[in-house]
Amino acid sequence: MDEVKHERFVRVVEKRMDVLINDFYKLGNCASLVSYDYTQSEVDQIIKEIEHQTDILKERFAGKRSFSLCPVIEE
Repeated sequence: MDEVKHERFVRVVEKRMDVLINDFYKLGNCASLVSYDYTQSEVDQIIKEIEHQTDILKERFAGKRSFSLCPVIEE
């Protein structure tokens, strides 16, 4: 394994994971019914999109999906 590439990977992933975790925490703040009003349908849409993006990420790490300028339309 190319140690330089791996070190860069670890450095970049740690920073991006910190941002992602922080953003999830902030999104979770929207669950406060004291400050916000929302429907279960809206919550379901949010969770569905997060799960969809997680599935795409898994596919990319598994080498099953690569970047494309043409978006994949899934039904």
